[in-house]
Amino acid sequence: MTKKILITGASGFLGSHVCEAAHDAGYEVHALIRSTSSRQWLKHHWLNIHVANLDELTGLSGVLKGMYAVIHNAGALPGSTQEELIRVNVDATRIVAQEAVNAGVRRFVFASSRSAGGANLGSFLKTEDEPDGPTWGYGGSKKRAEEVLRSFREKMDIVSMRYVTIYGPRNRHLLRLFKMLSGSVVFIMGFRPIYMPMVYVIDAASAAVAALKAQVKSGVFYYISDGVEYTIDTLYDFISDALGKRGMRVRVPLWVASSAAWWMNRIMKKGTGFSPDVIKERRSPYRLVSCERARRELGWRPTVMPKEGFAETVAWYRKQGWL
Repeated sequence: MTKKILITGASGFLGSHVCEAAHDAGYEVHALIRSTSSRQWLKHHWLNIHVANLDELTGLSGVLKGMYAVIHNAGALPGSTQEELIRVNVDATRIVAQEAVNAGVRRFVFASSRSAGGANLGSFLKTEDEPDGPTWGYGGSKKRAEEVLRSFREKMDIVSMRYVTIYGPRNRHLLRLFKMLSGSVVFIMGFRPIYMPMVYVIDAASAAVAALKAQVKSGVFYYISDGVEYTIDTLYDFISDALGKRGMRVRVPLWVASSAAWWMNRIMKKGTGFSPDVIKERRSPYRLVSCERARRELGWRPTVMPKEGFAETVAWYRKQGWL
């Protein structure tokens, strides 16, 4: 019998790819979206769509009846206000998990973030065995959501995926980086090497699907990365090569970038992706992670390396007219 799963945040960048990966793996896929969500990436004949806004989640158990699992991708993005981070990433996660338990759901896969772990303390590659210490609002909200979910670990299997920065087709959040690197002048924050882990969206989606069937301890989390040791400079090199353009690079002190971010947020009176909290996290030079545990316990491994991944991303952006 085909297992049914519900994917929240299904209209988003990662969520839409997870829908496709789950379908390809043989699951009956149900997508949960808001009434205002775009269905641009959800036009598949096999996809079952359900609509519920944030204030309607307490009635979700009816939709969840008969579901084997939930993949919870819905969430507020980096740069959101602290109030929104707590309301969406923590409180809504608690409600969805409780509704899943009420409906008899057996497994709950949570799209968490590498930021929940905070800075690397004792090693170049952070592992799941190192203590957590999130340094900014987004990571803190994801860490709190993980803690909320662990309180349900005796009632259903809980698996959290700590994704690093995800790139690929449909990603609007990173589009401005590609646009900046298309220009004649490129700004780089800081003067020392800063390492930044990445993973292609197809691989991120396949990790979530792998977590649906792996026999693992309830309440665990995994770091998900492509394993490449990017610095900001090498990351920019990969993107510039894919674009076929290379602008002049100008380095900006982190304190200047942080001050600019503070004023931008003050003027706009809301969170932005370019925020002081984001700058604060980037002061940590080592943010790489080891994904060996995910390889070993989930049977997952990345398949798309940067040259191919960034080339496909740029080609998709151009086809859509985004670049």
